[in-house]
Amino acid sequence: MDKKKYYIVEESVLPQGLLRAYRARQLLQQGKAKNISEAVRRVGISRSVYYRYKDKVQLYGRQYREDIITLRAVLRDRAGVLSMFLNGVAKADANVLTVSQSIPVGGTASITMSLSTAGMKMSAETMVKRLLAIDGVEDAGILQE
Repeated sequence: MDKKKYYIVEESVLPQGLLRAYRARQLLQQGKAKNISEAVRRVGISRSVYYRYKDKVQLYGRQYREDIITLRAVLRDRAGVLSMFLNGVAKADANVLTVSQSIPVGGTASITMSLSTAGMKMSAETMVKRLLAIDGVEDAGILQE
């Protein structure tokens, strides 16, 4: 099976059919069109063009922006603490996107993580409270944008 490839492309070079299919889908999602027939008529494409492209174009970052947080923490420089911390993140159903850890100084190390919270069944604040309860976690919190 061929692996799908994704590209980031400037809007001005996209074919009009792709853009209009995206706009039709927006009209439907926002409730500004009652059905597919109305949406495609308003943006000027056929139903077949809509069905061909409706799931093929996304606005970069839009669907992820609200689902990504940056978590910072200070951990004791002790075997297994980072592992327990990551396990706590996994138990919260957060998906680790990036991890950056400093070299330990004075018995602690700082970490920063980007997490996708889309699948979480608890709030980020609840997750942080649980992470703070782990032996060896000195501090933890969510960085505000």
